[in-house]
Amino acid sequence: MNNRRARKVLLVEDEVNFAQLLSNMLIIDGYEVTIANDGLAALLTLETYTPDVIISDVVMPNVDGFEMFKQVKASPKTSSIPFLFITGYQDSQMLERARKIGAFGILQKPIDLEQIEHRLDELMRHR
Repeated sequence: MNNRRARKVLLVEDEVNFAQLLSNMLIIDGYEVTIANDGLAALLTLETYTPDVIISDVVMPNVDGFEMFKQVKASPKTSSIPFLFITGYQDSQMLERARKIGAFGILQKPIDLEQIEHRLDELMRHR
């Protein structure tokens, strides 16, 4: 991958302040970030935008992260986009479910920049 091109992230997060904070951190780190505030908005965004990675909350209104993941993976246009979940819940069943469905990873809030940078670098190396 050409490192000069900004790596595109679709950030799906219903907590507006957290989404803005994480987006700002990613932009400073050289990412191009598009924000969707729930899974439905993200699915609509994906009709015209192809990110290098999707970072998504799990628990959201309208379409939750797991349902959005299922729809993204079912579409030939978006099925190869890696998925990284973020959640504020410390639920081991949720973590196990994310692993079983094939998400690249799940990070628990609060997320520090180093943690997310490490996962994104790992993701980009596998593409």
